Amino acid sequence: MNQIVKDKMQREIMVISNNNLFVWVERESRFYSNMEVNFEKNILENYEYMVRWDAEVNFSYKQPITYWIVLNDQNKIFVYKRAWAGSNAWEHRLHNKIAFWVGWHIENEDKDLENPISDSLVREIEEELNIKPEDVKSVEAIWYINNEMDEVSKVHIWIAYIVKIHNSDFELLDWELDNWEFVSLSTLWAMIDSGNYDVEPWSKIVFEPVKRYLEL
Repeated sequence: MNQIVKDKMQREIMVISNNNLFVWVERESRFYSNMEVNFEKNILENYEYMVRWDAEVNFSYKQPITYWIVLNDQNKIFVYKRAWAGSNAWEHRLHNKIAFWVGWHIENEDKDLENPISDSLVREIEEELNIKPEDVKSVEAIWYINNEMDEVSKVHIWIAYIVKIHNSDFELLDWELDNWEFVSLSTLWAMIDSGNYDVEPWSKIVFEPVKRYLEL
């Protein structure tokens, strides 16, 4: 593990206790619509910060993750392959997986933002994907997603955004990601359904609400 990754894991990130997060709804593995419950408000009123090393193995807390699904002008979806297993990417449980969402932890450096959850997302879109603010058409919160299926999921709560962009000609900057392209909904569906691609479980879960959104 190189020094860059070690430094990342020593940073303080936003967390919220499960007791404070699941106040008005049951803790279940499912999607919660933003019309059903406002987890973002609950998080902003009760969050703490914890060193990421500790948070990754503390199952009493959830790490809020802002994650975004990027759509270009043709409503094609940004799809990529995570770093290969021989790379220095820390999250070895997800190596070589096909995915179509990009996520971000909220760090202590964002505490002075008016809304450290949504405001940090806009900045990270530029820093990780090199998508300039002027190329972002809209950012829309769609779902909160809780999942208890594996060790990665049990310590995270995902806040899902659809990000629509004008310009899909950009250079990927995140060193933990690998090959990428924009594909149609039907192509992505075929990739998942064929069994010929190692699509990470979380992307399979996210696909259905993305499909519903694009078919409206």
